[in-house]
Amino acid sequence: MYELVNAAVPSLHPGKPEEGVFVELVTSMTGTVREQAEKVSNIVKDQTDQAADVATETAKKAEEVAQELAELAEKAEKEQERLARQAERAAAKEAKAKAREPYEELTKAELAAQLAECGLPKSGNVNELIERLAASDGG
Repeated sequence: MYELVNAAVPSLHPGKPEEGVFVELVTSMTGTVREQAEKVSNIVKDQTDQAADVATETAKKAEEVAQELAELAEKAEKEQERLARQAERAAAKEAKAKAREPYEELTKAELAAQLAECGLPKSGNVNELIERLAASDGG
């Protein structure tokens, strides 16, 4: 280092640099090193902040996607339940129609006779009599 200083700073006394110049040179070099270290530190901090921002944004997007998927799953479940209820109603309607089928062609008198055999009331219109007979068969 002494040679570097001798080469860089001409001395009044060859072979011995002036003490003030030497201190000034070392101080200047120390300041430069400190500045460079601060610049590197700032660059690292900026990159760390950027990486943290990217990670935060990615986590936020992942959370939004998870929420959307949960909502879609809930909608699908509700739709499935609705379709199941619809199928149950259709099956019940079909079962009711099938239970009524044997009585649809009978007259009111024939329906009343069958109701009497079952010990059920014979009053009402044809539709009511058919409903009563169908209910007694299934229930």
